[in-house]
Amino acid sequence: MSGSTTVVDGAALPWVNGAEVFETMEPAFRDHIGASREAALELLSRYHARSLWLDGASSRRIDHVRADPGYVDLSEAFHDSVEECYVLDGRVRLSAEGDLERGDYFWRPPGWVHSAASEGGFAAILMMEGTDPGEASERVTRVVRPDEDAGSQALSDGERAIGPRGYVRRTETRFMPWRPHDDTVAALGGTGLRAKVLSSNAVTGACSLLVGAPAGWTAAPAVTDRERFVVNTTGPLLVDGHLLVETGLVHVPAGASVPELGAPEGAELLVKVGGPR
Repeated sequence: MSGSTTVVDGAALPWVNGAEVFETMEPAFRDHIGASREAALELLSRYHARSLWLDGASSRRIDHVRADPGYVDLSEAFHDSVEECYVLDGRVRLSAEGDLERGDYFWRPPGWVHSAASEGGFAAILMMEGTDPGEASERVTRVVRPDEDAGSQALSDGERAIGPRGYVRRTETRFMPWRPHDDTVAALGGTGLRAKVLSSNAVTGACSLLVGAPAGWTAAPAVTDRERFVVNTTGPLLVDGHLLVETGLVHVPAGASVPELGAPEGAELLVKVGGPR
């Protein structure tokens, strides 16, 4: 059974301070920040989010986040969920991935110990996969670890440690060439699209892509058996004639029809495609 497409006007959403975001977190995340509640709330006062997608059943979430200068996590930790991130602005240092700046991306399998710090602040699309057996991902949690565990795998070894996409530690998309977009999986439609593959599931074909749409691009994407998310990271996106400025989100369940899409000025789209259903 298919659901219906959801369109989220991210720019119209208010920024919610981290102290309020705290209350929407999974208890297994919220209760393990790594310090007292008071210290956690003080840290989170430097963190802001717009919730573009939140699925209580799986705990999956997609947030547009920004952190003020001086943001520093209170501890090293790992998640039982896959975590994925595309940096929009600024610079953030991750103890597992290194320094990330605009256009950088990572896909981190469960179990890898990390923390984040940003001297000048940053903004990003931050995604927690939640429960998805095809991605070897479980519900969103946060498990505190000693500082000396930074960059280590706390849950698994061998192939399980990297999951079906591998550990994509840091992809610097500015150094990747644009290639003609293979629309076999994403099924966006139209002509003239270019793409950069950010991560890909070797078993299911699920993937995350950066898709470049030329000015004037329009398409009526096909119905498929895969769930799709589209976030415009650069440039406005037309959805059935409604203009979404950065950063809007379109969620298309497997089997659902897709509204007509367009990029009147050209756009870069962060596209997440799930496994077949």
